[in-house]
Amino acid sequence: MRREIRKQAGWISASISLLAALLFVPTPAAYSAVTLPTDPFAPCSVNAANNYCIESVSVQPVGLAALALQWVATGGAGPAASKTDGVVAGRDLAGRWTAQGAFDGENYDGLFLDVKQANPFAPWIFADAKPTLSPGSAVKAANSATAANYSVNLNPDVAITIKLRVANFEPGVTFGVGTDGTVVFAQASGYNTIEFTGYPVKVPLAKSSRDCSGDVGVAAALVSQFNTIFVPKNDDKGYGIEGSTGRLYVGSNGICKLSTPTWVTATKTFSYKASGPKLSPDGKEINTGFYYASIPFADAKALWGLDKPQEAASALVVSIRTGSGGSSGATKNVAVKKEHIIISVSGFEFPDPSVDISLNPEYNSKGAVSGTNNSVGAVTGTNNNAGAGSGTNNMSLAGGGVKESKSKTITCTNGKKTRKVTGVKPVCPKGFKKA
Repeated sequence: MRREIRKQAGWISASISLLAALLFVPTPAAYSAVTLPTDPFAPCSVNAANNYCIESVSVQPVGLAALALQWVATGGAGPAASKTDGVVAGRDLAGRWTAQGAFDGENYDGLFLDVKQANPFAPWIFADAKPTLSPGSAVKAANSATAANYSVNLNPDVAITIKLRVANFEPGVTFGVGTDGTVVFAQASGYNTIEFTGYPVKVPLAKSSRDCSGDVGVAAALVSQFNTIFVPKNDDKGYGIEGSTGRLYVGSNGICKLSTPTWVTATKTFSYKASGPKLSPDGKEINTGFYYASIPFADAKALWGLDKPQEAASALVVSIRTGSGGSSGATKNVAVKKEHIIISVSGFEFPDPSVDISLNPEYNSKGAVSGTNNSVGAVTGTNNNAGAGSGTNNMSLAGGGVKESKSKTITCTNGKKTRKVTGVKPVCPKGFKKA
């Protein structure tokens, strides 16, 4: 839900202009339970008395242990970027989160966490991870040498974890640009904390709102980014469903029209929409998108009355709705992992796709699916041909149960170095090849 797009200059990428500055929120009311600071969050080590601050940041390459980062203020000593190709120094920054070996092989040497109130009218927290470059001891933004108004790419194979101290803020929903997101909410002595983990994703960035719709919108750049918005449930301008945990996350690589999910009680439909320019910067290739939802079991119970979340594949129906000229050629998956239902849909075309998640009317609490259409991944609705026309493209995920995702281990080599990588879909670290 968005009203306009403001132009940003220098190091500020389009993600901030399209996420933080332009979020549409309800008309301010007299009552507000959450009051955010007007200044950006500082590291808690800088101001321990502040209950809105950044407690910690860490990174974790696929298959490797997490590395805790330390805050280094500009002027302080820290590791340098191991590569300098494709990067130029941008705007001055207050400091960076970094550690020895954390950014080996990258053309950036740390992360700057821009965490602040999303806009003056609602107590939503916006967090944006920016790559840094530190020539000498001065910390700068790491900008692309070919597109100086945009950051260099964050490594999409490295998970980023941020932990925030948030006073009395209680999350209702988390959404943004990233994938495989997890939210951990905790209450400490005198304040609450939110810990969020996810992976950066490549985003088609728009120059203006005109590029966010229709068949001729062209992306200004494709940049791997990681930013998130936390919306409180204990505020009249927040987001909350009775019985929800506050750990629900929805992510996408569509940055236009990005907003909170919507819930329609009458139809028990959970909907989410984000869009992007249809064409890549060359004006020829079509940009494709994804949606990723992580729904705690308790939230599935609150939303759909789902008593057996392990049967999510047969109990829930996932539908993609595309605009004119959009394609329904997408892959989809429902899995159960660590007390969460994981729903992912990818490969659909921009500019205007949206996803609906609803209860399968043919599913009953005994886990049975009636009717003739109960095959996993069956495509139903008015348009069931991949890549065809416009309209509503319903991809039913009815049928068959869902099993806990199983891990497997692969061996990766880099010269004489060997590493074992374990995961549901293990991937070798950068510079390594599967043996």
